[in-house]
Amino acid sequence: METAEKRVMIASSSQRKRKRRKIRRIIRKRRRRNEKLVTAPSSLPNDVIEEIFLRLPVKALIRLKSLSKQWRVVIESLSFAERHLKIAEQYRLVHPKVMVITDEKETGWTLRPDTDIGFRTFCLESGSVLSFSLINFPQGFFNCTFVSENCDGLFCIHSPQSHSVYVVNPATRWLRQLPPSRFQISMHKFYPTREDWRFMDSLFHLAFVKAAAGYKLVWLYNCENYNADASFPSEGVTKCEVFDFRANTWRYLSCTPSYRIFYNQKPAYANGSVYWLTEPYNARIEVVAFDIQTETFRLLPNIIVAIADSDPNHIDMCSLDNHLCMSKREHVTMIQDIWRLKPSEDTWEKIFSIDLISCHSPRTEIRDMFEWSQKDMVEPSTPVAVCKNKKILLSHRCSRGLVKYDPLTKSLDFFYRNYRAWRKVTYFQSLISHI
Repeated sequence: METAEKRVMIASSSQRKRKRRKIRRIIRKRRRRNEKLVTAPSSLPNDVIEEIFLRLPVKALIRLKSLSKQWRVVIESLSFAERHLKIAEQYRLVHPKVMVITDEKETGWTLRPDTDIGFRTFCLESGSVLSFSLINFPQGFFNCTFVSENCDGLFCIHSPQSHSVYVVNPATRWLRQLPPSRFQISMHKFYPTREDWRFMDSLFHLAFVKAAAGYKLVWLYNCENYNADASFPSEGVTKCEVFDFRANTWRYLSCTPSYRIFYNQKPAYANGSVYWLTEPYNARIEVVAFDIQTETFRLLPNIIVAIADSDPNHIDMCSLDNHLCMSKREHVTMIQDIWRLKPSEDTWEKIFSIDLISCHSPRTEIRDMFEWSQKDMVEPSTPVAVCKNKKILLSHRCSRGLVKYDPLTKSLDFFYRNYRAWRKVTYFQSLISHI
């Protein structure tokens, strides 16, 4: 009886296995049949399909990649990525967007502190939310995070305290972890305290740029005793490291500026160069420029006298529409002037003059918890983008929000408020290109 029962059990189990194998074969056949129908559409030639793909958003392309091997090869090719990016840039000019990077969660999302970062995209003209992406970074940031300006929709997010360095594409949720720089490694040998980290915050702003041969990370910082490196002795007052994405390594540059970088100013990238503001030298501040192609430093030959003779705390430097811009807020009149550098780098032109006293707006202060026109504030607001109706979007390092300034009515209007926003940057759609 026992042997008969065993035979029945074995027979029933083998039958179940045969049924499972049969079901798997049927599923595989259906998948192959569907894939053949997708990969070889007889009605449209391949060049027509590629032209259609070039005009689709990134999220749609990600879905299409999973439907066909042939389509995946086309979408992931470098030539397709470059063409798609050019079309996306043209679309951005007509439909500009703004991205806010934050650790504030969206409704219905579960946020894990120190490892999750949210990317919220807004329409510049209407202020409406277009999309939200929450990306998890495997290595934590120790609640100390720095974000670069965007480069083709890519961002570099890093934490000096945890050696975390990431390049992320919010449109595709793709990220790549990079090795720590030599500066980070040597700095950790110094065993800095919390007070030391706070003092060194000025050294952690790097630039993410695009060159002819690909992308680059440029990190210029002041030489101090805690970042001494025996392999590259300090010959000046600054050091510069450049990350090579192909070799996946950081390298030093032999020639660096002989001016210390001002601690409270982020680098700006425009017209093929990266710019830094220097500390005052002989009661004058300078602007250091780094040419991306030749990897050489120089000083800007002409700086506005009102800028050069000022306290660098009263100056702000940024990039607007691929032009270097500098702002200054007058402490008495509370008027902020914004100048733009022409591509020839020989002349400046004033593009905005904002009277902050006359554009007092209680509505923005109540909703933003920040008084944009307070008289004891010396740091100017940072221009983020210029709208089609000539309104200008402004941010401030002390504020957690964004406001629009109307030069015709001389008024401020609330655009966005977030108590935990880190950074506001102009954003345009990028492609699925992995670097």
